[in-house]
Amino acid sequence: MSTIKPVDPRLLRHSRPARQWIVLSGVLTAIGSVAVIGMGMIVATIAADMITSPASPSQLWERHASKFTWLIACAVVRIAVAWALERFGKLAAAQVIADLRQRVLSRLAVSDPRTIDVPLWRAITTTGIDGLSSYISGFLPSLVAMCISTPVALAAVAWLDLGSFVIAIITLPLIPVFMWLVGLLTQGKTEQRLRDVGTLRDQILDLVVGLPTLRAHGTIDAPTHEVKRLSEAHRTSTMGVLRIAFLSGMVLEFFATISVALVAVGIGFRLLDGAMALSAGLAVLIIIPEVYAPVRDVGKQFHNAQDGLIASAAVLDVLHDESLHSAQANQVDEVPEQVLMSGWPGLHVVLTGFTAEGRDGQRPWNLSVHARPGEITVLAGENGSGKSTALLGVLGIATEGISGTATVVQVASGQPAEWRPAGTAPSPRILRDQQLWEHCAYLPQRPVLDSDAVGDTSNLSLGQRQRVALANELADRQRTLLILDEPTAHLDEANARIMMDTLRDRAHAGDTVLIASHDPIAMEAADSVVTVSHLEAQAS
Repeated sequence: MSTIKPVDPRLLRHSRPARQWIVLSGVLTAIGSVAVIGMGMIVATIAADMITSPASPSQLWERHASKFTWLIACAVVRIAVAWALERFGKLAAAQVIADLRQRVLSRLAVSDPRTIDVPLWRAITTTGIDGLSSYISGFLPSLVAMCISTPVALAAVAWLDLGSFVIAIITLPLIPVFMWLVGLLTQGKTEQRLRDVGTLRDQILDLVVGLPTLRAHGTIDAPTHEVKRLSEAHRTSTMGVLRIAFLSGMVLEFFATISVALVAVGIGFRLLDGAMALSAGLAVLIIIPEVYAPVRDVGKQFHNAQDGLIASAAVLDVLHDESLHSAQANQVDEVPEQVLMSGWPGLHVVLTGFTAEGRDGQRPWNLSVHARPGEITVLAGENGSGKSTALLGVLGIATEGISGTATVVQVASGQPAEWRPAGTAPSPRILRDQQLWEHCAYLPQRPVLDSDAVGDTSNLSLGQRQRVALANELADRQRTLLILDEPTAHLDEANARIMMDTLRDRAHAGDTVLIASHDPIAMEAADSVVTVSHLEAQAS
């Protein structure tokens, strides 16, 4: 992950709600700062007059009726600003979180799954990015207040008393310096806590999925030790973050309190010496906390928002990674010779020498396939041979460690077999990125259904999910390239044959069907079966 910054400029580029909220919080903070300083000046003037010239309440009201009116107005403005910051901050946080979550899930969905740390991203896209709420609604307004309220309050203090201003200027930098030092410690521990949460959740999910198998073999208590170990790691990392958070809170409060006390002592001595007016001294004492409060709040809110900051940094790294923007980097720009020779109208899928390098070898290795329109082509092979990776290569999702080519070519209907010069007949074109997805229906091994479209999906078996997902994909007749990963793996024989009959009908209609499967039923229905081979990694 990248270094955590208080404000990541990429967040402002990618999130319009974040930009709008910063502008709005700046305006509200400026109004609130003016109201607080006005209240301080008015209260100090009235209090000084009460001390130097005692009077009854009615006389006091007669003397300062206009001031009391302004005081009430400033208080109302201050309350309204605080309410608006709280209310609109939560709304902006919800919008930013929803926007970033949707963007990163869309990007991860078309990213090479071999490069994704699934447990970590589960934690980031759930509780991790939810922590951004504290950052948006708490930290950003505090940071804006530090940039606006603190200078305004310092200017007011300098106008009232230059000595107090000098003390504030000397002591003020101590708070951000110690905040930065403590923040360096917190960052690494928070990142570790997110990893621990992700690993623990992944282990529990695997345990839930495998409970029937464990129960059947009488080993249901076997994972208990591992779950306890992961829980202890999570507890340790969480307590480490909390200890540093409490330490940072103590440091910030200590330096802010000491700084205000130094200013108050200086004012006290000057009041005793008669070198300072009482009203000015009272005004400085009321305003000086506004110099330190925003800086202290920035430190407090920064630690509250650590989960969200780290999660958003990971999200923005993915969104900003230019290497993920160009899918199908392994394709060529020339139409493969096999397509030129066949001349069949429709979508052709051609893999030539396709190899995917992984930690445990090359899976697949040197795969060459030509899936034609009107045919069912099956990639067969043992589990782990690289069939799914080949399909992801066709879709442009698998791009890491890829050699060879994977190309999808569209040949227009009525295209002559003998290719005429350019301009005399429509030329075949290579489909990439959005154009490819517009023509492609993809069924993964574990499809995720849209609950809004099909109702409650929690009670559906994996086989039922596959059938519903396939029906949804086939509903769009514009999708004439059907790519399916183990479509019959979770179906009984009768339903498997029904699914293959459906795919056969689509192939007869001119669609291109490319399947990864080792099911004899799928291979029996295929027009072409290509065996996928692999090379094991050499032991070092």
